[in-house]
Amino acid sequence: MLSLFSTSSDKAGFRLQYMEVFNWGTFDEKVFRINPQGNNSLLTGANASGKSTYIDALLTLMVPTKRDRFYNQSSGVEKKGDRTEETYVLGHYGNIQEEGKTSTSTQKLRNTSTYSVILAHFKNTDEKKITLFQVRWFSNNELRRQFGIAHVPLEIEKDFSEFDGKGNWKKRLDKLYNSNMSKRQIEFMDGPTAYAERMSNLFGMRSIKALSLFNQVVGVKVLEDLDEFVRTNMLEEYIENGKNSEEAFIELKESFLTLMDAKTNIEKAKEQIKQLTPINDLINKLNKIQENLKELGQSKETAVYWFAKKGVDLGEKELEKSKAELQKLNDELIKLREKETDLKSQETDLTVQIKSDEVGNQIEKLKTEISRLEKSKTLRSGKLEEYNSIAQKINLSTNPSEETFVYNREIAKQLKQSTQQNIDDESESLRALKNREDELTESTNELVNTIQTLQKNKNNIAGRVADIREEIIANIGATKEEIPFIGELIKVKEDELAWESSIEKVLHNFALRLIVPPKYYSKVNQYVNNNDLRGRIRYDKYEQQDYLKSMRQKDINENSLVNKIEIKPITQYDEWIENYMEAQFNFTCVDNLSEFERHSEMAITQNGLIKFRKGKHEKDDRPHISRKENYVLGWDNKDKIAALKKEMSNLQNQQKENKRAIISKNSEITNLGTFKDECHNLFSKFDKYDDIDWQSYARDIQEKTGQKEDLEKTNDRVKKLQEHLKNVQEKLKQVSEVEIANKSRDIYKAEEKQNDIEKSIQQNKVIFESLGNIDTSAFESQNPNLLNIEYVNFEASRENFQDENSKEITELNKQKQQCEREVSIKINAFKQPSEIITNKFKDWRSDVNALPESTHLEFISEYQKFLERLKKDNLPKFEKKFNDYLQETITNKVGDFRMFFENWSDTIKENIRHLNDSLKAIDFKNSPKTYIQLVAPNKINDEVKEFRRLLEEAVPNVYQMEKIIDGREYHFNNHIHPFIEKLDKEDWRKKVMDVRSWFNYKAEEFYKETDQKFKTYEAMGQLSGGEKAQLTYTILGSAIAYQFGLTKEGLQSNSFRFIAIDEAFKAQDEDKARYLVTLCKQLHLQLLVVTPSDNIHIVENDISFVHYVERKEERHSWLYDMPIKQFQEQKANYVLQ
Repeated sequence: MLSLFSTSSDKAGFRLQYMEVFNWGTFDEKVFRINPQGNNSLLTGANASGKSTYIDALLTLMVPTKRDRFYNQSSGVEKKGDRTEETYVLGHYGNIQEEGKTSTSTQKLRNTSTYSVILAHFKNTDEKKITLFQVRWFSNNELRRQFGIAHVPLEIEKDFSEFDGKGNWKKRLDKLYNSNMSKRQIEFMDGPTAYAERMSNLFGMRSIKALSLFNQVVGVKVLEDLDEFVRTNMLEEYIENGKNSEEAFIELKESFLTLMDAKTNIEKAKEQIKQLTPINDLINKLNKIQENLKELGQSKETAVYWFAKKGVDLGEKELEKSKAELQKLNDELIKLREKETDLKSQETDLTVQIKSDEVGNQIEKLKTEISRLEKSKTLRSGKLEEYNSIAQKINLSTNPSEETFVYNREIAKQLKQSTQQNIDDESESLRALKNREDELTESTNELVNTIQTLQKNKNNIAGRVADIREEIIANIGATKEEIPFIGELIKVKEDELAWESSIEKVLHNFALRLIVPPKYYSKVNQYVNNNDLRGRIRYDKYEQQDYLKSMRQKDINENSLVNKIEIKPITQYDEWIENYMEAQFNFTCVDNLSEFERHSEMAITQNGLIKFRKGKHEKDDRPHISRKENYVLGWDNKDKIAALKKEMSNLQNQQKENKRAIISKNSEITNLGTFKDECHNLFSKFDKYDDIDWQSYARDIQEKTGQKEDLEKTNDRVKKLQEHLKNVQEKLKQVSEVEIANKSRDIYKAEEKQNDIEKSIQQNKVIFESLGNIDTSAFESQNPNLLNIEYVNFEASRENFQDENSKEITELNKQKQQCEREVSIKINAFKQPSEIITNKFKDWRSDVNALPESTHLEFISEYQKFLERLKKDNLPKFEKKFNDYLQETITNKVGDFRMFFENWSDTIKENIRHLNDSLKAIDFKNSPKTYIQLVAPNKINDEVKEFRRLLEEAVPNVYQMEKIIDGREYHFNNHIHPFIEKLDKEDWRKKVMDVRSWFNYKAEEFYKETDQKFKTYEAMGQLSGGEKAQLTYTILGSAIAYQFGLTKEGLQSNSFRFIAIDEAFKAQDEDKARYLVTLCKQLHLQLLVVTPSDNIHIVENDISFVHYVERKEERHSWLYDMPIKQFQEQKANYVLQ
């Protein structure tokens, strides 16, 4: 392996050829140049001549980031703000106290119209050239900077003399050096970081930390803490795959968060499945009911067709039987007619014989008269029975005299009119009862909705105003806690409930207002303005204020309403509400009217009489205001729900009573109608008394019968003829009035039946022909009991089937309504979940937002599709994603994370080895010769121990993990999750994740001859000043070799070989100063030494050029650049100056 001394040339690496400044500090209006030409050189001059100013220009070129450089290091004290880039550009050179003023003002060589340029040119033995340059100017009194690197030599006078603030100078340089070039000769950087990175890369430095080391070397002081210096300056922060330890942790944490997101998605999907499963069951039940209803409907339609066709078939068979029966009856009637004719002939013969006798003739006449009178009597007797039945129903006299008959007719007319009036009155009452039924139904539905709303919330506020709040927070993504109702943050104290009714009346409208915090104010305005709320909402914008209770001027007496209420604690709004209540609702609660009248304003009685400001009084005893179930204050609604349920029970009882009253009223109206009809029948059916006077006819019959009997006693022949006639007449009567009549009735019935059958057949034909041809096989298989019905029970079977079908449809519709109510409740709960759910799963609402509302059950299948997606797609996808991430996190990410720190630890050990290779080549002492080595034992630190233990435990034993069910998840929950949570604490993370702090860095001195350890350097305090300096230079030398790339194999020409040391030999003996020079020779470093002229002799033999600075007129610095020989020849002149 090549060492840092393997170069064949003392001129290896990039060395400073020249440096120029223009308008920098006290170097004014001229280009000042040093020209060491790659050799060691000396910058000297009197104190305050401008040496450090020039070196600060070099520092500005080499260390562009302000945090990594310190101006004027040689002074030993850094006065913050004394020297800045701006003061150097403006040329601050002193302070002056103006006449008449106590303060001083800064003296400047230049104003903000100036510009400043600094540049340095480097070159290596491969003729690679690098010019660093920086330009500064002011724009609108603000200092602007331009960083650049050129691969050609640049000079200020030649290349930057035509400067302008608009940037044309850049265009000119770009055109001059970059036009027609395959590779850009000048690069402009946007800022110091890009400039630093590009510079360190071009110079072959290990990292930009080399620039910070350059800054330290300029103002080198003895090391006070060797451990801290090695860790900070000699060891890099480890970068692997472009990531440092913090970025490696962030990558691990991102993987962890992705895993946690996947886990949350799984939990959310499972919770959604849990809630959707009963909804799915209800939907299936609902679909089954719908299916059954559809089947019943189809069955009903098919039944119409089937029964119609069956009716035709059975009717036609029955018609044939009916025709045969009718024919038989007609034949039997003919025979009876013949028998009747014969008997009539006998009757005629006997009658003629009797009539030929005079007495017999009279008897016949009397019999004819008696027969006529019997008919009249029978008719009137039947009429009287009808009359008595009607009169009894309307509470009038039965069996009336003629006078009473007339009286009853008039009374019946009056009763009809009065009954009609009663019917009208009762009908109006019935309408009122039906209206009441509608009101009770509406009130019950509203109460059900209110209870459901309250059960979902914790407050006492329900109705449309609660729905509006739900819609607002769902739209803008807020929570109920963030946008509360004022009423749910206030309640009446338990020992002041006697005042609850009055307080509710005072605060009712105030309680229904929302509080909107500033972060949601614009969103709420936008939603409320752009949407039809279908109701009213009021809200207050909450403004954060400091309510200094002790400073407020309060006038709150002990009987104030404010002292009777309790404000919900631990909310962001409690002080705001308290302040508002004290300002607006400071009512005095009084016990009597005398006290009430003594108060000029703001008083209230327990009965609810309120006195406002400016003489306004109010008392509101409307029922809906006074009822407890309408109270809105409080954050616990158990009492209100109980009161509402009691009110619900009361409403249901009222509904039952009202339904009973409707039934009763309908019956009463029906009875009145019947009564009215009977009144009408009494005077409309019976015009005159003779219609019911059967007694008069009975007396006439009695008289005629006596006359007939007297005549019959006087004539025996006639008597025998009459007995024969009577026998014939009885037979005739039996035939005519009984047998023929019965037969005629039978024929009539048969004809009616035949007509009915024909009519039924025709009606059924019309029905089934109008329906077309319908397949009834399924219907018949479902109803086999109908196949054997006969015509005689056909209509009953049809009617019974339709009745049963209608009952089943009615019952299924009831089940459907119940099922719809249940599924609506569960859908509402799913779409508007509890705060526990929404707090755990922030995107729940957005997941379910597109699903239909419970008012649109026609789209209810969307919930089943959603459940199906969850089960078949989402949950398996989330579980696979989780398991994949789990595998990736456990197997790769955690392993990579551990490997990152193991690699860093190995890299530190390797870097220490390389540093020790460098240190071994440096002679620390000459007699005997020794060398220094760095050692890095592990540092005993409990926090680092814990980190390394947790890191080891986080990497799984794959064999053991796979043996356990859900072993990966167990390992994640018990080892990775706690580890990430611990690392999430930034303070702890910073302590443990810098592997450089895991080691304790020491220096050990060895004899070069035997490699035997001679001494250990741990605490610098135990060393003498010289020993400290020598060890400091040695350690710095190895740090320079390491950071400047002097130890990179084969890249020595691309290494950086230049350092500058300001006040290098201050407070040091010459031996240690010469050790520093010798060390630089060993490292082949070009050295720019800055020292006053009294220390020149120490380095005089080791330098080639001198750059002498002097101050003129206490204003300007001047620089003389010359070879050492010229300086030696003219030394006396310069020193004397």
